[in-house]
Amino acid sequence: MAGLVALSTKGLIGAVLALACAVVVTLVVVLGPERLGTGFVLLAMFTAPQNSIRPIPTADFVTFSDLFLLLGAGLLLPTLLQRRGRYPALFLVGAVGLSAMVLISATIGPTPDLGLLYGLRLPAAAVALPLFFLAWRPQGRLIEALAWAYVAGHVVSTCYAVVEGRALNNRYDGLTTHFNFFGIAALVASTMLVHLYHATPRRHRWVPMVAALFCAASISMSGSRAAALVVAMILLLYPLLERSVLSAYLLIAAALAFVAVGDRLLVGFGSGSVIERLQGDETTSFSDNERTVALQTGWDKFFAHPILGNGFDATALDAHNIYLEVGIGIGLVGLICYLLVLGIGVLPVLRSGPLRRLGYIALGYAAIGLLTNSLWDRFVWMGISLSVLAAADMGPRSSRPRDEAEDTSPAAGPRVLAREGT
Repeated sequence: MAGLVALSTKGLIGAVLALACAVVVTLVVVLGPERLGTGFVLLAMFTAPQNSIRPIPTADFVTFSDLFLLLGAGLLLPTLLQRRGRYPALFLVGAVGLSAMVLISATIGPTPDLGLLYGLRLPAAAVALPLFFLAWRPQGRLIEALAWAYVAGHVVSTCYAVVEGRALNNRYDGLTTHFNFFGIAALVASTMLVHLYHATPRRHRWVPMVAALFCAASISMSGSRAAALVVAMILLLYPLLERSVLSAYLLIAAALAFVAVGDRLLVGFGSGSVIERLQGDETTSFSDNERTVALQTGWDKFFAHPILGNGFDATALDAHNIYLEVGIGIGLVGLICYLLVLGIGVLPVLRSGPLRRLGYIALGYAAIGLLTNSLWDRFVWMGISLSVLAAADMGPRSSRPRDEAEDTSPAAGPRVLAREGT
């Protein structure tokens, strides 16, 4: 108390810090470290898609999501030390190899200090975040709460975009730092809603449907063609991955309806929307030319040092293709390790288990990675960490999908009983 009082006399910033410390200490006493730490991680998920809001404006690489996650991890440290985490072997191999290659490529590169400054951001996002969730191992409703927190954060960002209005090129960016990031955050939230829809009781499934409308609106508002194409890809793959005849019929019906009234609907979208940009407008030709040049330059850099890479620098994200960016930075060896890390997150959609649909998050990012430079943004890897967590849950104790478990029809009875050996 004496220390906080002394700090509060050091000006307005000191008083705010003292008040914040007093509140946190009080909450630790009242709630306990584990509950409070969980609350901070939920806040980190909520603020993840709002990466333009930062505690220190001059520190453009630190977000409120980072701060909340750091506080939550610190409070949860005793819990992490007591639990036995489940770590997929291939993920560990990829994580170790990826981290090692970042250090090696930075050491042998022309500017080691710069290589470390930029390169360490990749394992900080792609390795450290999934490892935290694997060590923590949230279960059941807590996983759903984490996903809902992210979706709610993006909905708030979308509402802010409507209030803020259009920005450059008649596109919206919400509470993100770029229009394309706004679209990618919408993609991550959309893929989370696949899991949340099936995890929600049928009488309440209108809630994820409303959230899906917000995500669709934000993708259109962002003007991100990549996000729109990947969402369309997910919609096409969904009936195959879920083996759902009904969803296939619904998809065909929606496509036929769009063909019938598509021309009338397209007229209602203004300049800068994703529909307008997919058709081609004055904003797309310049973007396409710039990306073509950047891609060619990226391939030239890659072939200069294809095995160990050139190290990361200020131009590390210019290629607008995460796989090429990784290859340029840490070479083919590092790219293989990166694919192991990302591939583990995609794996659940091909298997069974109550968390399998969280794999759509990593699948969506793996697809949009061909068209984006969002390599180490934490607002993406916070979502992919849930995919990796689902992959760790694919072990022997995984149960059948929830929809199948709830199927009590006569046709399902013999199948379920046969599986249980009775």
